[in-house]
Amino acid sequence: MTIKQLQEQYAANTKEGLTLSQVASNREKYGKNKLPEKKQKTFFDYLKASLKDITIIILLLATIVSTYLAYHSGETYIEPMVIFSVVVLNIILSIRQNYQADKSMNELNNFSVPSAKVIRENEYQNIPSKEIVVGDLLVIERGDRISADAILIDASNLQMEESILTGESLASEKDKHYQPNEADNLSDRKDKVFSGTLVTNGTGLGIVSEVGVDTEMGKISEMLSAEALTKAPLEIRMQKLGRNLGILAITAAFIAILIGKFQGYPMDETIMISLSMAVAAVPEVLPVVVTISLSYGMRNMAKHNTLVSNPAAVETIGNTTVITSDKTGTLTQNKMTLEEIWTPEFGRESDTTQLSESAKNVLKYLYLSSSQNHSESGNPTELAIVHASKSIFGEDKMDTFNPYYKLYEIPFSSARKRMTVVYKINDHYLTITKGAIDVINYADNQKDKIAKAKNIHDELANEAYRILSVGYKITTDNPLDTSEEEMESELIFLGMSGIIDPPRTESADAIKQAENAGIKPVMITGDHLLTAKRIAKDVGMFEEGKLAMTGAELNKLSDDELADIIQNVAVFARTAPEDKIRIVQAFQAQGEVVAMTGDGVNDAPALNAADVGVGMGSGTDVAKETSDIVLLDDNFATLVEAVKQGRRVYANIRKSIYAMLGCNFSALSIILISMLLGWGAPVTAIQLLLIKVIADGIPGFSLCIEPAEKDIMKHDPIPSYKSIFANGLLGKIIEITIIFTILSMIPAYLELNSVNSSMTFLVLGFTTIIHIYNCRSRHSLFTVGLTTNSLVLKTTIFSTITLALIVITPFLGNIIGLYPINLTKWLMVIAISIMPFIYIELRKRYTHF
Repeated sequence: MTIKQLQEQYAANTKEGLTLSQVASNREKYGKNKLPEKKQKTFFDYLKASLKDITIIILLLATIVSTYLAYHSGETYIEPMVIFSVVVLNIILSIRQNYQADKSMNELNNFSVPSAKVIRENEYQNIPSKEIVVGDLLVIERGDRISADAILIDASNLQMEESILTGESLASEKDKHYQPNEADNLSDRKDKVFSGTLVTNGTGLGIVSEVGVDTEMGKISEMLSAEALTKAPLEIRMQKLGRNLGILAITAAFIAILIGKFQGYPMDETIMISLSMAVAAVPEVLPVVVTISLSYGMRNMAKHNTLVSNPAAVETIGNTTVITSDKTGTLTQNKMTLEEIWTPEFGRESDTTQLSESAKNVLKYLYLSSSQNHSESGNPTELAIVHASKSIFGEDKMDTFNPYYKLYEIPFSSARKRMTVVYKINDHYLTITKGAIDVINYADNQKDKIAKAKNIHDELANEAYRILSVGYKITTDNPLDTSEEEMESELIFLGMSGIIDPPRTESADAIKQAENAGIKPVMITGDHLLTAKRIAKDVGMFEEGKLAMTGAELNKLSDDELADIIQNVAVFARTAPEDKIRIVQAFQAQGEVVAMTGDGVNDAPALNAADVGVGMGSGTDVAKETSDIVLLDDNFATLVEAVKQGRRVYANIRKSIYAMLGCNFSALSIILISMLLGWGAPVTAIQLLLIKVIADGIPGFSLCIEPAEKDIMKHDPIPSYKSIFANGLLGKIIEITIIFTILSMIPAYLELNSVNSSMTFLVLGFTTIIHIYNCRSRHSLFTVGLTTNSLVLKTTIFSTITLALIVITPFLGNIIGLYPINLTKWLMVIAISIMPFIYIELRKRYTHF
């Protein structure tokens, strides 16, 4: 039903409401007032989805191989049990992540209202909200949560809290006479109330225009369900790495079989060697390292007021290239503050600690004309006056600050744009009016002051201040004996105040730090363009050459036109939910990794579409459930700290990969070369597993908590399209693999005709352990410090002693085919093992590493 049809239906203003037959007809025609619930998935649905992960598949194959090796050698099943436990852990994390994502859409139903008040057949009725139909006459009263979208046909001082849809905390004033136009967004629709919003003041009647999925809340629900979850860059990279390592493992095993057949090795020995190759290629502990790194990052973020619901987001936030941030509460204090007072005598005064007496008098009269001068909650503008008064005059004096007796008050309304109070002072009466300067009736002898004041008013308005002027008069006759028009006439002008929600003190530094880290900060807000630009300038987000646009201007652009300019836009104002999604997707189409902040239901679709959804701790449950991380203090600076922690986590994962694959690839090379030379496998599968767990895995865990590099926030993020080996990591792995292979071939050659492979085992193990120190930083160990990560020191000492004991102790060595070696060979092992460390240290010192 169109707005025109609805208005025509009540043109006679009978306000009798629908008949029962009309209710049935409209329900059939326009549907029920209910949001669809997403079908709940079962545990097996989530399990099936998680088993598609290539990493989990590789681990399952590794479990099977490890179980076979343990069975064939008669050893314990500890290794396959450990690997399988990793599989279980990864499945649990995958199921939890998918469950959290699905839960967010059903949270929208929390905003459904159980009942509503309507007029039907000329009777007042309280009915279940789901029974409301298009055309119903909705009764609107203070404290109600609206059940469906409705066009106003009557309103008295009606104000709505619409933050869940608009993101703005200030109450929206409603006006039944407002004429909408195509450029209006939700914040502009003064003639309409929306499902899920709250009535904070006044009363009204509305004709229900949309129900269920057709309401603004319903549209958000559909957008939220339609948006596919964005896969995290780390998930993509790890899946690609797992797939490549799986191919490598199969290829290496196949090559080993071909070489074995060509060299004439017995089939049993060839199969065992091929299994050794497969085991060497698969880094069993890497998923554990990734999980520990992400968990450690989550714990560190929690210490900095950031809760993480999606572990993969820890890494993604670190590689974010664009942060789209809300204004209110994130960049600003979300607290209206009186910052300017203007008087005809002294002009603009912004230092509230040194106000002139005239300015103090303006503030005093603003305070006296406030409705809530003893309250700490309510209208943000009046609270700003109260807080400024307490700060300047002293909180301990506020009880005696107003000795006058209040006789009467005309409250503020959107139609009047002013409010008036009347006090009795002994035998006289004081009338004070505050509001918009152009609606207050000042005395004729104030014209010169008013003309001057209006120029300043425009100046303050361009600086995004909310401006209140104040005037008064003292009479001997009781104003209550006159009309309101006469009561508010012939006022003496005192001055004006400028009120604004100021930026957080730390926002500017956080913006600068983000830009230095190669991150583009962008403001997306439902507030007015002037206000948005003012705050963006104050925090350093908007500067000369940058663009700012409204949602209406955005809608006029095609996708190609938006793509051409989006990198230069710093502020988007008066935006709708669909605008936010479009902005996020436009940046993603340019290859950007986007973090989106939001706190309202209106933000949920964009939070879901972004690479990282960042909810606010003070926001709605829908926004928080949809988000990957939640800022408990709603602070942009906290988000920048989260970026730092995310970069640290990703850097440590890369360090772990550097450590593990250097060991894995060198083991593969040694076995292949030895087979080609006819030497056989210098190390067995069991020995390789021990090296990978004791020498590689245990110390490798300590890299998960490696401190961040000092310059980690001074370089650009790694683009999402680049692999895990980007920025030279693959070259480092190949370089260290060659060094390990060459050095490990020395003991392999010396032990050519010996059943004793202890030297090769020790060299592979010790070089891997010492290599952990190479992986800690691209800077020299002597610069980083040996004790800055005490866990590395402890684990490497433990692993070194454990490997040595295995060889020294005959009982342990015999189990895996190792035997003690003499002092000369021990010295040779130590000398060979330390060479890679010396080489890398020299590279760090004299070349770019």
